[in-house]
Amino acid sequence: DTFSLDEYKGNLRLFTTNNDENLVIILDKKLDKISSIENLAKGESIYSARFMGETGYFVTYEQVDPLFSVDLSDLEKPKILGKLKIPGFSEYLHFYSDNLLLGIGMDTDENGITNGVKISMFDISDPSDVKEVSKYTLDQYYYSDVFSDYRAALVDPEKNLIGFPLSGSANQYVILSYDKDQGFQVQMQEEVNGNSYLGTRGVYANEKFYVINGNAIEAYRMGDYVKIDDLLL
Repeated sequence: DTFSLDEYKGNLRLFTTNNDENLVIILDKKLDKISSIENLAKGESIYSARFMGETGYFVTYEQVDPLFSVDLSDLEKPKILGKLKIPGFSEYLHFYSDNLLLGIGMDTDENGITNGVKISMFDISDPSDVKEVSKYTLDQYYYSDVFSDYRAALVDPEKNLIGFPLSGSANQYVILSYDKDQGFQVQMQEEVNGNSYLGTRGVYANEKFYVINGNAIEAYRMGDYVKIDDLLL
């Protein structure tokens, strides 16, 4: 996907799935291969990826979610630093700080049965020993636009705001905050009105937060997220 390839210091780095194996590949400016790691997580597929400097992260999935961390500092000898296995999988990864990685995806049990949309926070301060330090499952919701379009996620660490749409028995927009002691906290979860095949978006301006879906715009007060206005076009 969009984040599975990355240009760094003139070289192209990518994570890719080929048939039943996953690969890490580094190419030079002429697209000639410098190095690779092959035969990773056979039978699984890469669901999400991110690069930060000389370290990369990617998630594969079959019934559990291995989050791989990769050392890319040596162009000719990339190596796997660690692999964290947890139930479910992350469809989208977003750096929340230099030491935290946010994942949005699905929670599943050990048999692969879906429990709902899950958000996870990973401690990546030590890439060789990544830990899931917090998770929250939004049960009864089984899809988010974020899974197919990363622009559906609004992630602002400075405002401690994580917002994205949910699909289930009703379409909703959720905003969460994160605290290292209390974990994830739901700040807003409201039904989305309007109709649009393009999906729902959230955006803030000054002291208002807007949820936009096609011909409907709904305004909420930042902080306590009390609804203050709406407009149907």
